[in-house]
Amino acid sequence: MISAPSLRPLSNGNKLLAICLALLLLPSCSLFRKAQEEESKDKVGAELDPIPGKKIYDPETGTLVVVDRAPVESMDTVRWRDISTDSLPPIRSEAAGLAREQAEGNAPQLTGHGDFGSEFYSSYNVAVILPFLTDRFGPATASLPENSSWALNFYGGMRLAFDQLNDEGVKLNVTVMDSKANSQDVNRLLTGRSELLDAHLIIGPYRKENVELVANFAKRNNITFVSPHSASAEVSTDNPNYIQVSPTLETHCIAITRHARRHYRPGQIVLVAREMDAEKARFAYFQEENFRIAGARHDSLKMREYVVEEKSESYQNINLSPFLRQGDTTAFILPSFSSESFVYAFLNHLKTVKPNGHFVTVYGLPQWMRFERIDLELYAGLHVHVSSDAYLDPYDNDIQFFRQRFFDRYGAPPSEEAFTGYDVALYFGRMIQKYGTKFQYALERDPAQMLHTRFDFERVSPPRAAGMENPRIERFENKFVNILEFRDYFFQPAE
Repeated sequence: MISAPSLRPLSNGNKLLAICLALLLLPSCSLFRKAQEEESKDKVGAELDPIPGKKIYDPETGTLVVVDRAPVESMDTVRWRDISTDSLPPIRSEAAGLAREQAEGNAPQLTGHGDFGSEFYSSYNVAVILPFLTDRFGPATASLPENSSWALNFYGGMRLAFDQLNDEGVKLNVTVMDSKANSQDVNRLLTGRSELLDAHLIIGPYRKENVELVANFAKRNNITFVSPHSASAEVSTDNPNYIQVSPTLETHCIAITRHARRHYRPGQIVLVAREMDAEKARFAYFQEENFRIAGARHDSLKMREYVVEEKSESYQNINLSPFLRQGDTTAFILPSFSSESFVYAFLNHLKTVKPNGHFVTVYGLPQWMRFERIDLELYAGLHVHVSSDAYLDPYDNDIQFFRQRFFDRYGAPPSEEAFTGYDVALYFGRMIQKYGTKFQYALERDPAQMLHTRFDFERVSPPRAAGMENPRIERFENKFVNILEFRDYFFQPAE
């Protein structure tokens, strides 16, 4: 059963998004209904097939043929008449429908107990909180808010996963709520919606401050909570009910260090940052992991560090010559993402001073893939690598199949968020069915390769708890990070 906010139709604006919104948010008890036609993987290609013309009967061949232009019959005149509102049945609330359905036998029934206080039910209540921003559009608005597209695509992917879970025998009672990207609205949901207190699993929302509110609510009420977007390490403390899908910055830095150390010696690696405390502090993530890999702490094992003073906006003071030796190899790591100008200045300078025959590699962060002003020739010539919490292989059959399914259902191609929503709903739906309400304690023994990334969760404990028999759990975090290399003019998995 799905409970979602009801919406008024849009009179103008982006019709495609309006159709998506209607399909995604319209309250419906038929969410888990199978499609009328089964999709075939064999029919999925890299691009969608062109839309054919109209089919008409050919009397000479006795078959249906496709024509670009077919005769159009005249249409009947539409005659309008007024209908009394007294003759129309009242509109019942979705909450009332949910109550009736549960009263008819769909309410979760406790069937057993497991480890760590886990409970098994005949069905599970799932609450989804996403920023649809339904308060920011209506009949008078020209288009849907741009920022609501994340929620629309994410939930569109979730619904495809719910269909699949239902086919697998996983019974979920899903309630969808709009956070409106506002902390006050989220607070009202947490204090006024009984579906949240009754939930066995909560998924969402988006903004960090709203994630904090829901995480603390889940901690107080002992409800398992999945955050699909926030990468912050400071959302909640001592909260074993908090599951973080997106790896933290520290996890990205550790993944970069591991990849770099597989290919280069510590003396060949240079850490680079601007004269900013936040960027310089990230050096510690790389050095600590480097020492862990080496199995010792010694200055000879330390990676070199270079801090660029911000004397001008163009960073003309960058000097990389001391780190470049003829015939040697250097790997530069820039844990910087807030200034495209700095990254561009660094890469451009490196290209200028790099000696012939000197091989260089540059490691950056996910935001680099969204930079718009940097010439891609710099990425290619300097062997740029980035970390990423997602990678969609355009040639993978499963990826192509999902694209086709999404388009067939919603009439629009899926964004990366649609893949994430699908993976999150499918993986955690299976986990709660298999391990019960406290499935998070089984995450470490049940990793899975999903469409947009791999889920490889670990429990995160305070550093001072290392070596303790039963350390406190801060959260569960996905520790898998993709390392992508710019090769053949697009980012793809590095070797």
